[in-house]
Amino acid sequence: MAFFIFRVKILNRLQMKKIIDKKILPNGVVILTMNNPEVNNNVTWKAVEDLYLEIKGSRESGSNIFILASALDDHWFEHAWLEDILALYEGRETTAPGVSWFYLMKEITHPDIISISSINGRASGGGAEIGWACDFRIAEEGVKFCQPEIDLNLTTGLGGTSRLARLIGPTKAAELIFLGSEFSAEYIYQLKGINEIVKRGNSLESSIELANKLSKKPKDALSLLKKILNDSLELPLTSALKNEQDLFQSIVNSEGATKKMREIQNQYFKGKKPKDIIY
Repeated sequence: MAFFIFRVKILNRLQMKKIIDKKILPNGVVILTMNNPEVNNNVTWKAVEDLYLEIKGSRESGSNIFILASALDDHWFEHAWLEDILALYEGRETTAPGVSWFYLMKEITHPDIISISSINGRASGGGAEIGWACDFRIAEEGVKFCQPEIDLNLTTGLGGTSRLARLIGPTKAAELIFLGSEFSAEYIYQLKGINEIVKRGNSLESSIELANKLSKKPKDALSLLKKILNDSLELPLTSALKNEQDLFQSIVNSEGATKKMREIQNQYFKGKKPKDIIY
């Protein structure tokens, strides 16, 4: 009985507390920071729901660059909160609907947003899967990554195998998922699964620098390029090339494209080197 009461108290606190802090930079970049020290940033379903709603709401308001960060030094996003999974099958209340996981992944991979994982601590299980779904990953030195599902008699469920294998290849992905091994950020960087390694304490600063660069790029072109990139991983080459050309044709005669091309070409005619483009 005492354990049941304790568990209910924990559930109530996790349902009521604010887990995701939101900050919007002057250029519109959105920083979403998980702060749930009570469970070491294990990803509760409430955290997933809050993260999903913040991204969806901001995207619908016009934001397109997002940084996912952690307020805890040693934990980025950790594995899914097991109490939520168990509660679902034991007939108890969860911190939020489990379907929020699928909504979140759909938002992160939405073509209208670019997402950056600012990884300052350990990422494992479902938390790591959120990172694998992002467009960019910036990690601090010494950070560890793990997919521990095998030792829970589980499989990955949200990209810990499928996305990871596309990022680092099936051979090394097998070590993480079959053995439950732990890889360092440095090693995953060597395997091309991380964009940048930075010193301890610098992941958010570096993520903001990247986000600032991305925020200067045309939204419509970014969106179509993300769609081309993601579709190319799913389609046969012939279909992917057709898709790429179709999307190119959809933007090449847009006002933004024709105006920018004319501006660059006029500078060329004047013998000037454009300052904002590598050309």
